[in-house]
Amino acid sequence: MRMIVPIVLAFYLSVNTVNLFAQCEEMEKNVQREKLGEPVLKGKPTLIPEIKLKVTKRDTSEIMPLQEVRLFYIWKYVIEHYGGQWTEGSDLIDCTTNTDGIVRFPEYNFIPRGWYDGPKIKGMLWGKNLPALEYLVVRFGNHDFIIPKSDIKKICNKKVKKPINLKGPSGYVGPIKIEIVP
Repeated sequence: MRMIVPIVLAFYLSVNTVNLFAQCEEMEKNVQREKLGEPVLKGKPTLIPEIKLKVTKRDTSEIMPLQEVRLFYIWKYVIEHYGGQWTEGSDLIDCTTNTDGIVRFPEYNFIPRGWYDGPKIKGMLWGKNLPALEYLVVRFGNHDFIIPKSDIKKICNKKVKKPINLKGPSGYVGPIKIEIVP
């Protein structure tokens, strides 16, 4: 009996410690598209390895510990309206920076999805009508930063050798600095 109590206690603490120090929430899929139901089309899957970002204040290089950072995986898909128009969907994960201002988004097998496979899509060029990965958006507070396809390729091919400074959608560089780091 004396041996069972420490073993049970150690198991309990190890299970709860993992949750206590978990850096990311669960992935939210089809953000704001839940009402569309199950997707009927799937695009090319992309295995996106762990993404490591460093968050600092731009003017002082002060690290930003224990801050929430959101990562949106943005894809495009065709909708039925207006003769087959493109729109965007996203998956989302929230993570927290560690005490060094580093946030690690876990590896993700990203599959773009679509909810329309009707006659309007059939007339489009084959292969061009499938849902496809567009870019990633990093959100820190009210600041958005874009990870374009070119940088996604570097991440996927493990070719990030030095920090890559992220910018806003219009090239805006705000008070927060976010870098993809090796």
